[in-house]
Amino acid sequence: MQREQCWAGYCGGTFAGRTGDLVKSSTGRYATAFASRGAASAAKNPDDASGRGWTVKPKTSTHQVAVAFLKNRNTPAGKPVRLTSAAGTENVNVHIAPYGKDRLLVSWESLKNAKCSAGTCTGTFTGTHLRLIDWNGALKTPDKVVQARISGDIATLKDGTLTWAYAPVTPSYASALTGASPTTTTLKVARLKP
Repeated sequence: MQREQCWAGYCGGTFAGRTGDLVKSSTGRYATAFASRGAASAAKNPDDASGRGWTVKPKTSTHQVAVAFLKNRNTPAGKPVRLTSAAGTENVNVHIAPYGKDRLLVSWESLKNAKCSAGTCTGTFTGTHLRLIDWNGALKTPDKVVQARISGDIATLKDGTLTWAYAPVTPSYASALTGASPTTTTLKVARLKP
């Protein structure tokens, strides 16, 4: 989709670690959403014997939400569309799903006052954003910010309803994640009808 700054243990927009699913349209087009720092510059890395390495200088200090479209399985359809651009706001946990016949639901969590170092960002969780776009990336509705999380895959039911499971806890990004999980014994299932 695009080049991102990467090093061992971290990549600015890894696929599929930072992507938000892959959606196929009825006409055979595809869309994917991901957290991206973009590339201010990208140059082949002469020290990479594989020939696949690049040295990338990121465009932004925090991850922004981007959506990329493909004409088919193999052919990109233009450059990715950026949905966010607020400096100092980190965007994580990006997802995309079909919403009705001609729209896409993009969701992500935002962190205000983000501070990032070596691929780890901390900040204050400000909610999960839900935005509807069309198959060109154009805004169809303003963001709706909710406290419920979308922490796993979004399933599309036969009638077009979107559903996902989540633990009803407010995430903390105040310090680097250490692998410790929230303590809850509750799992909820959310449904969103187009």
